[in-house]
Amino acid sequence: MEVLLLWADNLDDAVGALRHLGPKLVGLLAAMLLFALTGFALILAPHATLAGIGLVLSASLVEAVRRRRLQCSAQRED
Repeated sequence: MEVLLLWADNLDDAVGALRHLGPKLVGLLAAMLLFALTGFALILAPHATLAGIGLVLSASLVEAVRRRRLQCSAQRED
């Protein structure tokens, strides 16, 4: 009986750890999958892939500039 209680306690601890670390593990797996897919895309269609990467990077740069301008204007109003 004590073995079953210890097993259930260990199972409960494992499930709790998975709930806590699950999102981080999923994020890591998604990042590795995107990295691998980018590599395959660069081999199969380099021009289209580089254009897509450039588009994503330019959009993030425009967003960063927009946020910085909003932050500067908010500081001037204060």
